[in-house]
Amino acid sequence: MNKTKKQLVISIGTGRSGSVSLSNFLSHQNSMRILHEGRIEEKSIRKLLKWEGDEDELFAWLDYLHEYNIQNSFIGDTGMYYLPYISKIIEKYPNVKIIGLTRLKEEVVNSYLNKTKGRNHWYKHNGKDWKIDKKWDLCFPKYNEPNKKRSIELYWEEYKLETEKLELIFPSNVKIWTIEEFNTISGKNKILDFIGYKLVRDTNSNFKLNQIEKESFLQKLKRKWF
Repeated sequence: MNKTKKQLVISIGTGRSGSVSLSNFLSHQNSMRILHEGRIEEKSIRKLLKWEGDEDELFAWLDYLHEYNIQNSFIGDTGMYYLPYISKIIEKYPNVKIIGLTRLKEEVVNSYLNKTKGRNHWYKHNGKDWKIDKKWDLCFPKYNEPNKKRSIELYWEEYKLETEKLELIFPSNVKIWTIEEFNTISGKNKILDFIGYKLVRDTNSNFKLNQIEKESFLQKLKRKWF
């Protein structure tokens, strides 16, 4: 069987900004599989990347995805930690599409504060005041700011600035939408247009899956891809 030419899609964003819904939306489309933070449930794979100095793992992972499941014309992954590597990814994969969602700073900060109680991924610490999280601490940048709320604010601000720069430098590769835009049919179509998706589209389903819906969706994916 001839291998299908792949379109690599990387979804970035701060996290807590609709990335799960975006990944679900894209993976609902025919011949498309966009992972969320390196998770391939049917293979029990979870691949996370470090915020910096992880180029070898990054490109080994992207090469793996490029060869993963020959049935899919669109393949990719979602992760906040891709941001520092975008220029290098574009250099290796000139046709890559970098997409993502942005959400109001206050909403992202409050969501992270609720999600990460007892942990602080944005400050280098010894585990005395915050629990050391070996899985997620390395996925985020660190700031010289012990106040957790302020450090998350700095993270959001830096992320916004860097993505705006990337959009200006690589307009054919990088495009970010607000979560409000994504929540419209027009916005979803614009995302599919940007990545070059020309097949029949599903823009009306509920892409905010609860656990039962998620399990049902995964079963459908297994039947579809294997």
